[in-house]
Amino acid sequence: MAVVLDVIADALRELGVLAAGEVATADDANSGLLALNRLVDQWAAEELQIYQTTRTTWSIVSGTSSYTLGTGGNINIARPVFIDHINFQNTGSSPTIEYQMSPLTDDAYSRIPIKTITAPFPTSYYYNPTYPTGTVILWPVPTSTTLQGVLYAPQAVAEFAGLTTAITLPPGYRRMLVKNLAVELAPSYERPVMSKLDEQARESKSIVKRANKRLADMQLEAAALIQGKNRRFTYNILTGP
Repeated sequence: MAVVLDVIADALRELGVLAAGEVATADDANSGLLALNRLVDQWAAEELQIYQTTRTTWSIVSGTSSYTLGTGGNINIARPVFIDHINFQNTGSSPTIEYQMSPLTDDAYSRIPIKTITAPFPTSYYYNPTYPTGTVILWPVPTSTTLQGVLYAPQAVAEFAGLTTAITLPPGYRRMLVKNLAVELAPSYERPVMSKLDEQARESKSIVKRANKRLADMQLEAAALIQGKNRRFTYNILTGP
């Protein structure tokens, strides 16, 4: 199993900084770790670089609408850059039933005249990507005592803790790490990025992104299906209306 130091050494060999069989110095290894984690941090902001979606539950407190999202928050996971869905489930029913909530944009949330209105169950959520923890707001404010929130969010690859950290990632990631780390390190060693290396770095990212592409349900606003006065029709993309 490869460790972080193996990736760094391979990247330095790509640049010709190390010859076959040579070992990276401590300074080179530590600089490589910093550069590798810069890449991992950048890729966390590219949704197709993320291969997994996690499902996380948290307790909804009766009368409380706002919850923090991030390490140490009410929803205690690494703060995600992207959110797929936020639902709630009623643990008071048997079996437990999970209900979907509708996302509110900044504009939609700002137009709600009474943000403190209450109801047994929420119908919508508003996410404000504050930092270091995000903020999830449920509306109406739920009053039921048997609810749990359910968050579906892409969970990015975590930064590597050290040089001996094992790399356990899906197929395609190791080559992507090596080739792109070499490109990242090239200016520090005043080495040119050969066109073939640049091509391989881009290709390796494209392969990973294609593998991470997920199917999604297509949705269409109900208003788009109205023709004339309260008449609905089915639109055929091949023949038109």
